[in-house]
Amino acid sequence: MIITRTPFRISFAGGGSDLPVFHEEEEGMVLSAAISKYMYLTVKERFGNTFRVSYSQT
Repeated sequence: MIITRTPFRISFAGGGSDLPVFHEEEEGMVLSAAISKYMYLTVKERFGNTFRVSYSQT
């Protein structure tokens, strides 16, 4: 089982620069920041090769 506490991020610019249509023509740049709000994420391995992902917000 994996449990993480991940901060929320706000993107100010460049959010689409990871798309192939964009970065094949232009260089990519991203400006973002983390804020003091978090999400807890739990990943559990299940039967076979499947996973269950669940979350909670604070």
